[in-house]
Amino acid sequence: MVIEGQRVLAIERTPPLPPSLSLLINGGRDATGRHWQPLRVLRTRPMPTLGGASSGCMAEDHRLKPWLDGFHVGSDGATRSLHLSVCQDCGTVQVRDASLDMLERLPTGGRPLLHKDHLIAWYSGARARAREYR
Repeated sequence: MVIEGQRVLAIERTPPLPPSLSLLINGGRDATGRHWQPLRVLRTRPMPTLGGASSGCMAEDHRLKPWLDGFHVGSDGATRSLHLSVCQDCGTVQVRDASLDMLERLPTGGRPLLHKDHLIAWYSGARARAREYR
């Protein structure tokens, strides 16, 4: 695939998160019967008043604002420190993994462990004319 004129390799992966934002935040069972633990919220900021999808949203250029920080146990059994940001227009939620990078097979050699900052999922918000994608 080509992004901004550069050839890149895009690898589709299924994130270790629930299929819906509601299940991520509240926990519960999904359509397959799998039980998901709720997000353990450590910090919350007010949800912005959503103004509706903008032309920027349609171009996938969201005005993100920090919303929730917490811990979640994924489908792979790993506990992750997550940062959720919400688009101030359409309500799309970006999920970033901010866990410590703990590679047990590599010695730290006295170096401090690094925080990751990986985009791992998006939960879609409203679209033009109130269409929603799940």
